Amino acid sequence: MRVLNRVTIVGREHIPKRGASNILICSNHLSALDPFLIGIIGMPKFSPVWWRAPAKEELFDRPVVNTVLRTWGAFPVKRGQRDFASIERMVQLLPSSVIVIFPEGTWSETGQLLRGRSGVGMVIYEARPTVIPVAITGADRILPRGHTLPRIGRRITIAFGPPVDLTRFYAEPDSPELSQRIVDEVMRAIGDLYRSIGGAS
Repeated sequence: MRVLNRVTIVGREHIPKRGASNILICSNHLSALDPFLIGIIGMPKFSPVWWRAPAKEELFDRPVVNTVLRTWGAFPVKRGQRDFASIERMVQLLPSSVIVIFPEGTWSETGQLLRGRSGVGMVIYEARPTVIPVAITGADRILPRGHTLPRIGRRITIAFGPPVDLTRFYAEPDSPELSQRIVDEVMRAIGDLYRSIGGAS
């Protein structure tokens, strides 16, 4: 990826250190390449901690894709609804994992940030992870929606931000409204990063 494209990395000091766990990396979502970009850039070689990412459950219906995804630590989630089983699974995995998630729940077709899904706020409230915001630009130009072969020679910028301070929310009683406020705060941090690298949030 780095050889075939021009990759700029911002905020290297915020990339989780080797062996760190209970970390939720929250990024904007432009392309199917996004989780791989974050893994390629962020995950230490021979990491002793699994870096995992949820993926839409339809992908796991394909035997070869299923095997590849599970080898990479992916697990299925239902899109378009609150998948409580997947939420609980993430809460259970986080203490021993780094999870890469896209709070918008789907790709943005316009490049504008979408509203975050409250289920991500629920995961954060239950697991109390360190939340690292990430913003990506350019991935959609490498693998546009509907394309299967990536392009080369494109410019990608990926920015890692400092942890989002969400402690003020944890003293409040759990509710769907609170979960939404938590993920809205995370999306604000992603938006700040996104604008700083030229994205249109």
